[in-house]
Amino acid sequence: MKKLNLFISVLALVLIFTNCKKELTPIDPSPIDPTDTLKKMSDLIVPEDFDFETAQNVQLTINGFKSLKDDGDIKYQIYLYNSTGTDISVTTTGDDGDPTAQSGTLVDIMNNLSVIQITNDPNFDLNITVPAYYDTLYIVQNDMGYYSSMFVPITSNKISVQFPPHPEVSHMKNINDDPTDILYAVNSLKEMYSINPLTGDIELLPNLPSSSGGSWACAIDPVTEVLYTVGISYPYNLYAYDINAQTWETRGSTGYQGPRLGYNINDGMLYYSFNYWMLVIDPSDGHMVSYYRIYGLESTSGGDVCFADNGTMYLSSVSGLYRCAFSGGNNINATRISAENLPNYPNSLTFDQNQELWWATNINKGQSFVMDTVTGSFEEKWAFPNNYIHDLATLPLDQNQIPDTDTDGDGIIDFYDEYPNDGDRAYDTYTPSIYGWGSYAFEDLWPHKGDYDFNDLVLNYRFTHVFNADDMIVETKMNFHIKNVGGSYRNGFGIQLDLDPTLIQSVTGSNLTTGVVTLDGKGLETNQDNPVVILFDDAWANVNQNGGNMELVIHYASPIVSAYFGTMNPFIFIDGDRGREVHLSNMAPTSLANADYFGTADDTSDPETGRYYKATSNLPWAIDIIHDFVYLQEKSAIILGYNKFADWAESGGVDYPDWYKDNAGYRNDSYLVN
Repeated sequence: MKKLNLFISVLALVLIFTNCKKELTPIDPSPIDPTDTLKKMSDLIVPEDFDFETAQNVQLTINGFKSLKDDGDIKYQIYLYNSTGTDISVTTTGDDGDPTAQSGTLVDIMNNLSVIQITNDPNFDLNITVPAYYDTLYIVQNDMGYYSSMFVPITSNKISVQFPPHPEVSHMKNINDDPTDILYAVNSLKEMYSINPLTGDIELLPNLPSSSGGSWACAIDPVTEVLYTVGISYPYNLYAYDINAQTWETRGSTGYQGPRLGYNINDGMLYYSFNYWMLVIDPSDGHMVSYYRIYGLESTSGGDVCFADNGTMYLSSVSGLYRCAFSGGNNINATRISAENLPNYPNSLTFDQNQELWWATNINKGQSFVMDTVTGSFEEKWAFPNNYIHDLATLPLDQNQIPDTDTDGDGIIDFYDEYPNDGDRAYDTYTPSIYGWGSYAFEDLWPHKGDYDFNDLVLNYRFTHVFNADDMIVETKMNFHIKNVGGSYRNGFGIQLDLDPTLIQSVTGSNLTTGVVTLDGKGLETNQDNPVVILFDDAWANVNQNGGNMELVIHYASPIVSAYFGTMNPFIFIDGDRGREVHLSNMAPTSLANADYFGTADDTSDPETGRYYKATSNLPWAIDIIHDFVYLQEKSAIILGYNKFADWAESGGVDYPDWYKDNAGYRNDSYLVN
């Protein structure tokens, strides 16, 4: 009888408790396999205030620089610098025809473009979102073709830089002021001379530095009137020749031997090529800032590289002339123009002022040719029986290399304008970078603990703000790639914006298939206090559409200042239940979230204190990784695939902020889906 009374008492307490709380549809936690791995995740001692943030916000201040042109604009490009690179080992065949084995590490900066600013303000601030492990920014200043660059250490969340003034440059022709371009030639005998392309007259100039061993490659910056060349003796120094002062200086070491060199006036960089690799070299110090892999070359021996006025890159080798296209990321596609191999081992390319393409050879001493860039046909121009030519470069007659043309009339010259034919647009900024992807990774068993594989939805993102000439945002593009959908739940995804909804004219790109979400006439979700954009309401219905690639575009009623665009708050809603939202750690829910879930099961959310979406062990249900995330196999906890995740989490983000990278000892590939 006592046992029966006890049972009735307990049953009464249970009934009282359940009647005090709204009944929730349970989430079946049965897929969880309570192994030692899950216990280890739960045993992590994570600081209570740690939000699993992988990015840092940096305020960059640029002070006190005025353009060489009165009231002229200056273009700044800010890149994220990462010293980790790609290891290569190749054989290079130079202009002597002999193979040389080379190996090294290629680093990439210029494909990490994050921010552009075009301004005539000598003092301004930029706010940049940077992966937490980055310790350096690379800044390029373009003042009408006068380029300066610097590496800026990130020593705090506020850093300040000042560029030195440009040196005075006097524009002079050094061959009797002839009314023509001047061709410059270098060779492996350390000789350099100039050539009048109209007459074939040559003039010997100061020899290359004795330490160079001669050179197979040269290129000219026509604005500062400096000729660059790379020695063929280790460590393959970069040398600069001041055409007016007729003096040499050593700028740095490239570390590689290559027969191809060209100067790109559109970014102020040297393009240095060997085998099927193209390195981008900062001419101020010889530092490699990017690299490309060239596809399509039928032979990688010999040749040269140069740029036409329209920015098109041309490349030659013994197999002919190629037109090159940058296909995004680190790839160049080379399309052969000439119908047959070029004779006499071609070793140089250069465009003259009339956009005629010259090339030369050192076989039978010096010979020069003019080539058609449409058909690849050519004819001999001049022969130099007493002079070898290993490379040619052009100093054009027209010293005003940067025209003031402003096609769209927006006040930004075409040379700076990323949209030269659109008066409403001028330049873009990117998060995380122009070719980089960030990743959102979600667990979808909330409010119960998941298996911590963070693969129930993995969504790559890249955000682009399009600015006008007045430095105001006219459009925001949100590009996504559904990288993985794990499990069977049909989850939706959206982003809550910290933005006045009256500033938004429309949002396009949503794909809704279930009827769970309702949008208003602007394309925003209805019944929300803050604007919410919905990408999809069912990941499974979109993962196989267009390769999983999607784009949301926010159009503004009128251009907005960047400060108005606040924090983005991404979230999923689970299996058709619009109120069951999962956000990043400590990010508030939307107006449509069902607050009855908070504080149930393993969730410790407390709206009164601003604590959201944290488990009893302070672990999250979602992570924003400002990098392309290699996701986990099913039921493989993240600490199995990422060896440094636990150290990062328990240190509150201090240790191993780059835990997700492919560094030695960082990953266990047997638990990852590569």
